[in-house]
Amino acid sequence: MLSHHERRELERIQDWFEHDDPRLARELGQAGASAAVGRRSRLLRYGADALAVVIVLLGVVTLNFGLIFFGAVCLAGAACLHLTRGDDGVPRHRRLE
Repeated sequence: MLSHHERRELERIQDWFEHDDPRLARELGQAGASAAVGRRSRLLRYGADALAVVIVLLGVVTLNFGLIFFGAVCLAGAACLHLTRGDDGVPRHRRLE
């Protein structure tokens, strides 16, 4: 928790940024990625999941162990995409209150 003095100094620095370089302050004040980027990211993650499952099922049906292995690698990649997705809705910066 910030002390009263620290909070006042941070507000003074923030006001200075807004006065000195409003474009930079606006860029820093934007809340995370846009909705379209989040939607594309989610679509990519779920598309990778579906592709990996289809490849594994195709490998199981045809008894092709190469496809099963490749599908497992795709599943691992999809899991990495889910783990590294970031927090889409969390703002990077917010005004001190």
